Amino acid sequence: MKAIRIYGAGDVRLEEIELADPEPGEVLIRVRATGICGTDVEILDGTMAYFTRGMAQYPVVPGHEWVGEVASLGAAVSGFEVGEHVVGECCVSCGTCDLCKSGNYHRCLSRTETGILNRDGGFAEYMLFPAAFLHKISKQVDLRAAAMVEPTAIAFNGVKAGQVTPRDTLAIYGDGPIGLLLLLVAKEFGAKRIAVIGATPDRLALAAKLGADLVIDALNQDVAAELSQHFGQPDVSIEATGIPDAASTAIVNTVPGGRVVLQGLFGGRKLNDFDLDQIVINDLSVKGALGSPGIWPDVITLIEQGRIDPLPIATHSIALQDFATGIDLVTSRKGIKVIAVQETDHP
Repeated sequence: MKAIRIYGAGDVRLEEIELADPEPGEVLIRVRATGICGTDVEILDGTMAYFTRGMAQYPVVPGHEWVGEVASLGAAVSGFEVGEHVVGECCVSCGTCDLCKSGNYHRCLSRTETGILNRDGGFAEYMLFPAAFLHKISKQVDLRAAAMVEPTAIAFNGVKAGQVTPRDTLAIYGDGPIGLLLLLVAKEFGAKRIAVIGATPDRLALAAKLGADLVIDALNQDVAAELSQHFGQPDVSIEATGIPDAASTAIVNTVPGGRVVLQGLFGGRKLNDFDLDQIVINDLSVKGALGSPGIWPDVITLIEQGRIDPLPIATHSIALQDFATGIDLVTSRKGIKVIAVQETDHP
């Protein structure tokens, strides 16, 4: 089968690799669509934290945002049938440690992460995946929307971590895919008012179209002044850029007693000279939100019912072999969500 494989910083290849049969408990999946994430960019440019810290190793087949079709079942697999559409969680844990048993399997010290941490991902014609971490999704869902279950689940987890309610105003820092999905999810949670802070005019225009009550261009406007004039200090702030200055701005501009959620990975960049007394004096709750544990069925239902529609952020569809072009679209910010769609039948 054909697969995209990254061998190190800047070294990406389209290769023919052997197609294996599923082991017991595994499912062989024909991949139908896979989205490019900022994490894939970081893996390719060599800055992704798991690789720089020695937790993950090259080569790796990237791709953790995918949808596929069941091709065959390994022994002892039940609940799935050949031809069904499925999506798979990014985190694949051991299932036996105390963290897994407590429901915090995304923290499992023995976990793998699809297309990232010691498990090949979805930029391939086929993939093997453990049935325990698969979820069915209706064939009526557009392949591109189905491929965005994973990032939508990340956004869902961020809004959940912020405990957003209909009483809350919310500021979202970031106009990329996660920032825009945070907007869609927060609207479903019933947030009273939502501001999106970003740096790309066309993405901010899309945020307004998708229902943001306020959009702020952080490069050309004073974020604090704009919030104060049009919005007030938000009850909840969610940082989804991975930029240290955005994190400090989020903390400083959240209402006393409010909640701040950090979802962006900062790639080793430090928040220098930040006055930590801001957190104590303002009695803020600051929380990191990792992964998307235990919420996939809810997210799939919301997408299947059309209550959350991620399709507006899917700006480009490419072929598998055009992965490098897709990366360029993402890094140049010409594309928001770029998805490799494999529509044709295989022998």
